[in-house]
Amino acid sequence: MQTAVAVGFERLFGPPWSGWLEMLDPLRAATLEEVRVRLGRPLALYGADWAGWLGPAGVVGRPDGLPVWTQAALQAVVERLADRSLYAREAELAEGFLTLPGGHRVGLAGRAVLSDGRVQTTRDWTGLNLRISRAVPGAADPLMAIWHGGPPPSALLAAPPRGGKTTVLRDAVRQLSERGVKVVVVDSRRELAGGPEGFDLGPHTDVLDGWPKARGIEVAVRVLAPDVVAVDEVARPDEWRALAWARRSGVAVLATVHAADDGVGRRGRAGGLKWPDGVFDWLVRLSRPAGGLAVSLTRLDG
Repeated sequence: MQTAVAVGFERLFGPPWSGWLEMLDPLRAATLEEVRVRLGRPLALYGADWAGWLGPAGVVGRPDGLPVWTQAALQAVVERLADRSLYAREAELAEGFLTLPGGHRVGLAGRAVLSDGRVQTTRDWTGLNLRISRAVPGAADPLMAIWHGGPPPSALLAAPPRGGKTTVLRDAVRQLSERGVKVVVVDSRRELAGGPEGFDLGPHTDVLDGWPKARGIEVAVRVLAPDVVAVDEVARPDEWRALAWARRSGVAVLATVHAADDGVGRRGRAGGLKWPDGVFDWLVRLSRPAGGLAVSLTRLDG
Protein backbone atom coordinates (compact mmCIF):
# COMPACT_ATOMS: atom_id res chain seq x y z
CA MET A 1 0.00 0.00 0.00
CA GLN A 2 1.30 3.42 -0.88
CA THR A 3 2.08 5.73 2.03
CA ALA A 4 2.65 9.47 2.13
CA VAL A 5 6.39 9.07 1.59
CA ALA A 6 5.83 6.70 -1.35
CA VAL A 7 3.91 9.43 -3.16
CA GLY A 8 6.95 11.73 -2.91
CA PHE A 9 5.66 14.39 -0.53
CA GLU A 10 9.17 15.15 0.68
CA ARG A 11 10.05 16.31 -2.84
CA LEU A 12 6.88 18.30 -3.36
CA PHE A 13 6.29 20.24 -0.18
CA GLY A 14 9.77 21.15 1.04
CA PRO A 15 10.81 22.02 4.59
CA PRO A 16 9.59 21.86 7.26
CA TRP A 17 6.62 19.85 6.05
CA SER A 18 8.70 17.26 4.19
CA GLY A 19 10.47 16.12 7.34
CA TRP A 20 7.23 16.01 9.31
CA LEU A 21 5.55 13.93 6.62
CA GLU A 22 8.45 11.49 6.61
CA MET A 23 7.93 11.02 10.35
CA LEU A 24 4.16 10.51 10.04
CA ASP A 25 3.15 7.47 12.05
CA PRO A 26 2.43 4.36 9.93
CA LEU A 27 -1.30 4.23 10.69
CA ARG A 28 -1.82 7.84 9.63
CA ALA A 29 0.32 7.34 6.52
CA ALA A 30 -1.57 4.19 5.53
CA THR A 31 -4.98 5.86 5.83
CA LEU A 32 -4.08 9.32 4.52
CA GLU A 33 -6.46 10.48 1.76
CA GLU A 34 -5.92 14.21 1.27
CA VAL A 35 -3.18 16.77 1.88
CA ARG A 36 -4.49 20.33 1.73
CA VAL A 37 -2.50 23.54 1.40
CA ARG A 38 -4.29 26.83 2.03
CA LEU A 39 -2.69 30.25 1.87
CA GLY A 40 -2.11 31.62 5.35
CA ARG A 41 -2.91 28.29 7.03
CA PRO A 42 -0.84 25.33 8.25
CA LEU A 43 -0.76 22.07 6.29
CA ALA A 44 -3.92 20.01 6.83
CA LEU A 45 -4.21 16.22 6.53
CA TYR A 46 -7.40 14.20 6.09
CA GLY A 47 -7.89 10.47 6.50
CA ALA A 48 -10.90 8.22 6.11
CA ASP A 49 -12.13 9.01 9.63
CA TRP A 50 -9.66 11.58 10.97
CA ALA A 51 -8.34 15.06 10.22
CA GLY A 52 -5.80 17.44 11.69
CA TRP A 53 -2.93 19.87 11.22
CA LEU A 54 0.62 18.68 10.57
CA GLY A 55 3.37 19.76 12.94
CA PRO A 56 6.63 18.51 14.44
CA ALA A 57 4.66 16.30 16.85
CA GLY A 58 2.62 14.73 14.04
CA VAL A 59 -1.09 15.36 13.45
CA VAL A 60 -2.59 17.73 16.01
CA GLY A 61 -6.09 19.03 16.55
CA ARG A 62 -5.31 22.75 16.69
CA PRO A 63 -3.23 24.93 14.32
CA ASP A 64 -1.82 27.20 17.03
CA GLY A 65 1.86 28.02 16.56
CA LEU A 66 2.32 26.03 13.35
CA PRO A 67 3.96 27.61 10.27
CA VAL A 68 1.56 28.81 7.60
CA TRP A 69 1.80 28.75 3.82
CA THR A 70 2.99 31.82 1.96
CA GLN A 71 2.31 32.68 -1.68
CA ALA A 72 5.95 31.99 -2.59
CA ALA A 73 5.94 28.57 -0.90
CA LEU A 74 2.67 27.61 -2.58
CA GLN A 75 3.96 28.76 -5.98
CA ALA A 76 7.08 26.64 -5.52
CA VAL A 77 4.98 23.55 -4.76
CA VAL A 78 2.84 24.02 -7.88
CA GLU A 79 5.95 24.41 -10.01
CA ARG A 80 7.39 21.19 -8.59
CA LEU A 81 4.08 19.44 -9.22
CA ALA A 82 4.26 20.55 -12.86
CA ASP A 83 7.93 19.51 -13.17
CA ARG A 84 8.74 23.25 -13.49
CA SER A 85 6.90 23.41 -16.80
CA LEU A 86 3.60 25.13 -16.13
CA TYR A 87 3.15 25.99 -19.80
CA ALA A 88 3.27 22.32 -20.77
CA ARG A 89 0.53 21.55 -18.24
CA GLU A 90 -1.85 24.36 -19.23
CA ALA A 91 -4.54 21.98 -20.49
CA GLU A 92 -4.74 20.43 -17.03
CA LEU A 93 -4.43 23.76 -15.23
CA ALA A 94 -7.37 25.07 -17.28
CA GLU A 95 -9.43 22.26 -15.73
CA GLY A 96 -8.20 23.14 -12.24
CA PHE A 97 -6.03 20.11 -11.55
CA LEU A 98 -2.72 18.35 -12.12
CA THR A 99 -2.23 14.59 -12.14
CA LEU A 100 0.88 12.97 -10.68
CA PRO A 101 2.39 9.60 -11.58
CA GLY A 102 0.43 6.91 -9.79
CA GLY A 103 -2.94 8.55 -10.40
CA HIS A 104 -2.80 11.11 -7.58
CA ARG A 105 -4.82 14.22 -8.44
CA VAL A 106 -4.00 17.72 -7.25
CA GLY A 107 -6.90 20.15 -7.30
CA LEU A 108 -5.95 23.83 -7.47
CA ALA A 109 -7.73 26.89 -6.11
CA GLY A 110 -6.68 30.10 -7.78
CA ARG A 111 -7.44 32.79 -10.34
CA ALA A 112 -8.73 31.79 -13.76
CA VAL A 113 -7.01 33.33 -16.79
CA LEU A 114 -9.61 33.80 -19.53
CA SER A 115 -9.22 33.98 -23.31
CA ASP A 116 -12.35 34.59 -25.42
CA GLY A 117 -14.46 33.63 -22.43
CA ARG A 118 -12.72 30.29 -21.90
CA VAL A 119 -10.37 29.35 -19.08
CA GLN A 120 -6.86 29.18 -20.54
CA THR A 121 -4.99 28.41 -17.33
CA THR A 122 -4.95 29.26 -13.62
CA ARG A 123 -2.48 31.24 -11.53
CA ASP A 124 -2.15 33.15 -8.23
CA TRP A 125 -2.98 29.96 -6.39
CA THR A 126 -4.47 30.13 -2.91
CA GLY A 127 -4.75 26.42 -2.18
CA LEU A 128 -4.33 22.89 -3.40
CA ASN A 129 -5.69 19.48 -2.50
CA LEU A 130 -3.58 16.41 -3.21
CA ARG A 131 -5.80 13.31 -3.20
CA ILE A 132 -4.05 10.02 -2.59
CA SER A 133 -4.94 7.26 -5.04
CA ARG A 134 -4.70 3.65 -3.89
CA ALA A 135 -5.57 0.21 -5.14
CA VAL A 136 -7.91 -1.63 -2.75
CA PRO A 137 -8.18 -5.29 -3.81
CA GLY A 138 -11.66 -6.61 -3.14
CA ALA A 139 -13.35 -3.20 -3.18
CA ALA A 140 -15.48 -4.30 -6.16
CA ASP A 141 -16.45 -7.71 -4.74
CA PRO A 142 -20.14 -6.73 -4.26
CA LEU A 143 -20.28 -5.48 -7.84
CA MET A 144 -18.64 -8.63 -9.18
CA ALA A 145 -21.35 -10.68 -7.49
CA ILE A 146 -23.83 -9.59 -10.21
CA TRP A 147 -21.75 -11.25 -12.94
CA HIS A 148 -22.09 -15.00 -13.35
CA GLY A 149 -20.19 -15.51 -16.58
CA GLY A 150 -21.26 -14.66 -20.10
CA PRO A 151 -21.32 -11.03 -21.26
CA PRO A 152 -20.58 -8.70 -18.34
CA PRO A 153 -23.36 -6.29 -17.33
CA SER A 154 -23.16 -2.51 -17.66
CA ALA A 155 -23.16 -0.51 -14.44
CA LEU A 156 -23.19 3.10 -13.29
CA LEU A 157 -21.37 3.77 -10.01
CA ALA A 158 -22.65 6.85 -8.17
CA ALA A 159 -21.42 8.62 -5.05
CA PRO A 160 -20.50 12.08 -3.75
CA PRO A 161 -16.83 13.17 -3.89
CA ARG A 162 -14.56 10.87 -1.84
CA GLY A 163 -17.25 8.22 -2.03
CA GLY A 164 -15.02 5.46 -3.41
CA LYS A 165 -16.12 5.53 -7.06
CA THR A 166 -12.68 5.41 -8.66
CA THR A 167 -11.42 2.83 -6.18
CA VAL A 168 -14.30 0.45 -6.87
CA LEU A 169 -14.17 1.00 -10.63
CA ARG A 170 -10.41 0.33 -10.69
CA ASP A 171 -10.86 -2.96 -8.82
CA ALA A 172 -13.80 -3.96 -11.03
CA VAL A 173 -11.62 -3.49 -14.12
CA ARG A 174 -8.87 -5.61 -12.57
CA GLN A 175 -11.22 -8.41 -11.54
CA LEU A 176 -12.98 -8.55 -14.90
CA SER A 177 -9.65 -8.57 -16.73
CA GLU A 178 -8.31 -11.37 -14.55
CA ARG A 179 -11.40 -13.40 -15.54
CA GLY A 180 -10.51 -13.03 -19.21
CA VAL A 181 -12.74 -10.05 -20.09
CA LYS A 182 -11.18 -7.58 -22.54
CA VAL A 183 -11.43 -4.11 -20.99
CA VAL A 184 -10.45 -0.71 -22.38
CA VAL A 185 -10.02 2.09 -19.83
CA VAL A 186 -10.48 5.63 -21.15
CA ASP A 187 -8.31 7.45 -18.61
CA SER A 188 -8.67 11.14 -19.45
CA ARG A 189 -7.06 12.34 -16.21
CA ARG A 190 -4.58 9.48 -15.68
CA GLU A 191 -6.23 8.61 -12.36
CA LEU A 192 -7.86 5.27 -13.02
CA ALA A 193 -4.75 3.57 -14.41
CA GLY A 194 -2.23 5.95 -12.88
CA GLY A 195 -0.02 6.25 -15.95
CA PRO A 196 2.47 3.73 -17.38
CA GLU A 197 3.88 2.80 -13.96
CA GLY A 198 0.53 2.92 -12.21
CA PHE A 199 -1.95 0.31 -11.06
CA ASP A 200 -2.32 -3.33 -12.04
CA LEU A 201 -5.53 -3.41 -14.10
CA GLY A 202 -5.25 -7.05 -15.11
CA PRO A 203 -3.76 -8.93 -18.08
CA HIS A 204 -6.53 -8.18 -20.59
CA THR A 205 -6.82 -4.40 -20.09
CA ASP A 206 -5.79 -1.64 -22.50
CA VAL A 207 -5.57 2.03 -21.49
CA LEU A 208 -6.28 5.11 -23.59
CA ASP A 209 -4.17 7.59 -21.63
CA GLY A 210 -5.21 11.25 -21.64
CA TRP A 211 -7.96 10.89 -24.25
CA PRO A 212 -11.10 13.02 -23.87
CA LYS A 213 -13.81 10.67 -22.67
CA ALA A 214 -16.27 10.85 -25.57
CA ARG A 215 -13.60 10.54 -28.26
CA GLY A 216 -11.75 7.86 -26.30
CA ILE A 217 -14.90 5.73 -25.98
CA GLU A 218 -15.42 5.91 -29.75
CA VAL A 219 -11.80 4.97 -30.49
CA ALA A 220 -11.88 2.15 -27.95
CA VAL A 221 -14.91 0.53 -29.58
CA ARG A 222 -13.75 1.06 -33.16
CA VAL A 223 -10.15 -0.12 -32.93
CA LEU A 224 -9.56 -2.12 -29.73
CA ALA A 225 -12.56 -4.53 -29.79
CA PRO A 226 -13.30 -4.51 -26.06
CA ASP A 227 -15.91 -6.45 -24.14
CA VAL A 228 -16.13 -3.56 -21.66
CA VAL A 229 -15.27 0.14 -21.77
CA ALA A 230 -14.58 1.79 -18.40
CA VAL A 231 -14.59 5.54 -17.80
CA ASP A 232 -14.43 7.64 -14.64
CA GLU A 233 -16.54 10.71 -13.76
CA VAL A 234 -18.97 11.10 -16.64
CA ALA A 235 -20.35 14.64 -16.63
CA ARG A 236 -20.98 15.93 -20.17
CA PRO A 237 -23.84 15.18 -22.58
CA ASP A 238 -21.41 14.02 -25.28
CA GLU A 239 -19.92 11.51 -22.84
CA TRP A 240 -23.35 10.05 -22.05
CA ARG A 241 -24.07 9.82 -25.78
CA ALA A 242 -20.76 8.05 -26.37
CA LEU A 243 -21.61 5.47 -23.69
CA ALA A 244 -25.01 4.91 -25.29
CA TRP A 245 -23.35 4.43 -28.70
CA ALA A 246 -20.89 1.93 -27.22
CA ARG A 247 -23.72 -0.05 -25.70
CA ARG A 248 -25.63 -0.10 -28.98
CA SER A 249 -22.43 -1.35 -30.58
CA GLY A 250 -22.49 -4.40 -28.32
CA VAL A 251 -19.97 -3.24 -25.72
CA ALA A 252 -20.72 -3.20 -21.99
CA VAL A 253 -19.88 0.01 -20.12
CA LEU A 254 -18.73 0.77 -16.60
CA ALA A 255 -18.89 4.41 -15.58
CA THR A 256 -18.89 6.59 -12.49
CA VAL A 257 -20.72 9.82 -11.76
CA HIS A 258 -20.77 12.40 -8.96
CA ALA A 259 -24.22 12.27 -7.39
CA ALA A 260 -25.84 12.50 -3.99
CA ASP A 261 -27.59 9.35 -2.87
CA ASP A 262 -31.00 11.01 -2.77
CA GLY A 263 -30.66 12.40 -6.29
CA VAL A 264 -29.25 9.61 -8.41
CA GLY A 265 -31.60 7.26 -10.17
CA ARG A 266 -34.71 9.41 -10.07
CA ARG A 267 -36.24 9.11 -13.53
CA GLY A 268 -32.88 7.94 -14.86
CA ARG A 269 -30.94 11.01 -13.80
CA ALA A 270 -27.49 11.48 -12.26
CA GLY A 271 -25.28 14.50 -11.81
CA GLY A 272 -28.06 16.77 -13.10
CA LEU A 273 -28.28 14.92 -16.44
CA LYS A 274 -30.55 12.19 -17.72
CA TRP A 275 -28.66 9.17 -18.92
CA PRO A 276 -29.81 7.52 -22.16
CA ASP A 277 -32.30 4.68 -21.84
CA GLY A 278 -31.01 1.15 -21.89
CA VAL A 279 -27.35 1.93 -21.23
CA PHE A 280 -26.98 0.50 -17.73
CA ASP A 281 -28.16 -2.78 -16.26
CA TRP A 282 -27.26 -1.83 -12.69
CA LEU A 283 -27.06 1.30 -10.58
CA VAL A 284 -24.40 1.02 -7.87
CA ARG A 285 -24.68 3.53 -5.03
CA LEU A 286 -21.58 3.94 -2.89
CA SER A 287 -21.25 5.52 0.54
CA ARG A 288 -18.68 5.58 3.31
CA PRO A 289 -20.22 5.21 6.75
CA ALA A 290 -17.64 5.62 9.54
CA GLY A 291 -14.76 5.39 7.10
CA GLY A 292 -15.90 2.12 5.55
CA LEU A 293 -17.40 1.44 2.13
CA ALA A 294 -21.05 0.49 1.60
CA VAL A 295 -22.31 -0.75 -1.76
CA SER A 296 -25.99 -0.78 -2.74
CA LEU A 297 -27.06 -2.49 -6.03
CA THR A 298 -30.25 -1.66 -7.92
CA ARG A 299 -31.33 -3.58 -11.02
CA LEU A 300 -32.49 -1.21 -13.75
CA ASP A 301 -35.14 -1.99 -16.34
CA GLY A 302 -33.79 -1.94 -19.89
